[in-house]
Amino acid sequence: MKKILLASTALVATTGFAAAEMSWTGSANMGMKYSDNGSTTLHNEIDLGMSATGETDGGIGWKVEMGLDSNVSDSTTGGGADVGSVSISGDFGTIRMGAVDNAATKVGLADVGYDLIGLDDAAELGRGGGTEDPDLQWDYSADSIALRVSVDSKTDDMAAAVSWTSGSLAITVAHAAEGATSGTDATSASISTSVGGFSVGMMATAASTANQDSTGLSASMPVDGLGTVTFVTSANDTDAKNSYGVGFSKSLGGGATLKGGYGSVNGNDVGDIGIALSF
Repeated sequence: MKKILLASTALVATTGFAAAEMSWTGSANMGMKYSDNGSTTLHNEIDLGMSATGETDGGIGWKVEMGLDSNVSDSTTGGGADVGSVSISGDFGTIRMGAVDNAATKVGLADVGYDLIGLDDAAELGRGGGTEDPDLQWDYSADSIALRVSVDSKTDDMAAAVSWTSGSLAITVAHAAEGATSGTDATSASISTSVGGFSVGMMATAASTANQDSTGLSASMPVDGLGTVTFVTSANDTDAKNSYGVGFSKSLGGGATLKGGYGSVNGNDVGDIGIALSF
């Protein structure tokens, strides 16, 4: 009886796997981080992502995603299972529920460093209008136009973004609005383009909350021996000082990239250097 039960269980499990395609992706990093507010520290991360995809008889696609992460800094370890998401796709676009993205983050600025040192934080301060935890997302695209809407069903916070691309030129406009809690809203816009190996990106936010208007600029170019070098500057009405800095990114092959950055974030010197892995 036990053999029959085991065989039946294996058959059911095999049938379930056959109905979906499963895949794993991952990233990791290791290096040193510096801040003039503290000492130099060692830091590494491991992030794994699992996804399963399938399609109904009616042609509606579905996808399940979940992540695992492990972070280590100065002998302090943290990590665990990230909240996942479930989505369905069809002619109506893609509807995703769970741990989803705030649509306002479609507007953003580049950062530098193997673990990112935060040069973009000042420019991105008010773009979300306080809508930080959406649980529903809708994406739809047609030709060169892409639309994203996100909603927090608990607070009625909402955000929407529309992007237009033509060759290397990309323009995105986003608006985020909180529900009845405070009524904070923000409108952001970004534009980026590239010519040859040189690329530039700009963003700006106008927020209804005082001192959260912001701007940012990034520029990248190839430099012999360093790979791609990126300059970033950003500011807002809250921070006493502007943020600025420079970083580099050099491919080592095999999914490994050497990265580093150094700059000033609201008057504090920060930097890092290390290796980022993708697999």
